[in-house]
Amino acid sequence: MRTRLLTFALGLVFLSACKDLSAPDLNNPSVDDYSNITSASQVSAIVRGMLGYDRGNHTAEIQRAEIIGRDAYNLPVSEPRWVTDLLGTRIDPGSFNGTAVWPYAPIRLANIAIPGVQEATSEVLSDEQKSASIGFLRTFKALSYLRAIETRDTAGAPINVDIDPTGPVAPLSCKNDVLAYVVSLLDSANADLAAGGGAFPFALPDGFAGFDKPATFATFNRGLAAKANLYLAFRNYAPPGGGAGGAIDASYLAAADTALLASFMDTTASTIEELDVGPQHNYSTGSGDATNGLYGNPTSTNIRTNPRVVSEADSGDDRVARKIVATKALSLGGVSSSWTFNIFTSPTTPISILTNKELILLKAQIEWGLGQTADALALANTVRTVDGGLPAVSVSDPGDVLNQILYEKRYSLLWESSARWIDARLFGKLNGSAPPAGLGQEAGNDPLWNLPFPQAEIDAREGDLSKQCTLTS
Repeated sequence: MRTRLLTFALGLVFLSACKDLSAPDLNNPSVDDYSNITSASQVSAIVRGMLGYDRGNHTAEIQRAEIIGRDAYNLPVSEPRWVTDLLGTRIDPGSFNGTAVWPYAPIRLANIAIPGVQEATSEVLSDEQKSASIGFLRTFKALSYLRAIETRDTAGAPINVDIDPTGPVAPLSCKNDVLAYVVSLLDSANADLAAGGGAFPFALPDGFAGFDKPATFATFNRGLAAKANLYLAFRNYAPPGGGAGGAIDASYLAAADTALLASFMDTTASTIEELDVGPQHNYSTGSGDATNGLYGNPTSTNIRTNPRVVSEADSGDDRVARKIVATKALSLGGVSSSWTFNIFTSPTTPISILTNKELILLKAQIEWGLGQTADALALANTVRTVDGGLPAVSVSDPGDVLNQILYEKRYSLLWESSARWIDARLFGKLNGSAPPAGLGQEAGNDPLWNLPFPQAEIDAREGDLSKQCTLTS
């Protein structure tokens, strides 16, 4: 494949916290390694590799999105680019920020492994086990593409990368086409999972408890499909260059709603624990494993909460008291804060990939897009009252209802998701105006629209970043 996949050199594969942490070299997976599956242990190693890749990309996406989204700072004196890049006007494509969340290594691994699984003999994998394995791999392959387009947005991303590495580079596709491909992949994966029998032929980490069988894992797949369809529904609502209130595609809203109904969404949740249900990435301090990159000891961490998170919160919001603690003041590059996060209480605290509360708020966005503002507000109030400990609000103007949904997403998904930045871009609020009209400025700059392509990718394309587009409306 030829996005030239120089991405393999960008970092270590973090193995998921399964009991067996040994695995082959998944930084540079070869066709010889995984195109010929001769044992179930090979499939287990591939699954660990896919989870490890996504674990790193998930953390990297949250870190950058929450800083650009005006919820967080990272203020190490030794590395000012956490401020100058992410709160500035341009990210260096060759920097660690420019190369972040370019997830084509796990995509390559999936592209090699899926045919290998398909061609495995019946002595190695039954037909049901093949379907279950492929459904898992396609789901995480789709999630990798979703992360690529969440971070690059209208810059696009390559889709057809499973090609001869000696040929031309894979063409760049537009955001809308990438999202449509993600939906197609997830739908195919869902069909595979439906044919996958009662169990996977591999063990999943503890964070997937309740989602560790093909049927229950499929509810996670459907949650991802709902998110991708929602992005497609609002693809023309707030185009680059400003403005909002454009077209909303009701057919994709309906598809998102159908996917949600097949997900693990529970709108009757009445406790914080029920809102937090969802698959998680695990961490450990064991040799060869990784710790939680979002954790910071409040007394020593460089990670800071943007003070605006505190000042812009509704009085008495339990999420502020629960998730943020005071610490010593720290300043860098014209920004400062004496607050930090208390969400992850140790280096081994899991990080959720998708939660029930996010699905409920996605449902609220769907209802809002369909003009069902009362239903949308009721869903937002479910999260507000349970997670925030606040009284329900009563507003009727559609703009006010949307702002309320986005407020609940901001505080319920604080330092756990990239949603604030993505939602602001999706709904035309990615500007320097004060909330709720926009995210507001930091260090004198408006929020960035997207991460750049990595410099190696730009060089491989000889600077030609033109895109092929089909789904433009």
